[in-house]
Amino acid sequence: MKEVRAGRRREVLETRKIGIAGRTSNPCVRKVEQALQQDGVKEVEINRELAVVKVTFDRRRTNISALHDALLQSGYRPTAEAA
Repeated sequence: MKEVRAGRRREVLETRKIGIAGRTSNPCVRKVEQALQQDGVKEVEINRELAVVKVTFDRRRTNISALHDALLQSGYRPTAEAA
């Protein structure tokens, strides 16, 4: 976890890896990226071979449960956090 100043506001950034059950075709990757692009998310990186998404987000604006919910609503099942 890392604190970063963004103007007058301080961000508390956290990076987590989430496993994704399901296919990892190009359309699926785009759908996962779109689902996770929500308020507070700074960066989304997807490893298609490992079916893992790495998400950096501001803990003051979102949380891991909200990210899991976004994936579920898009039709993907988050699996145990990847190492």
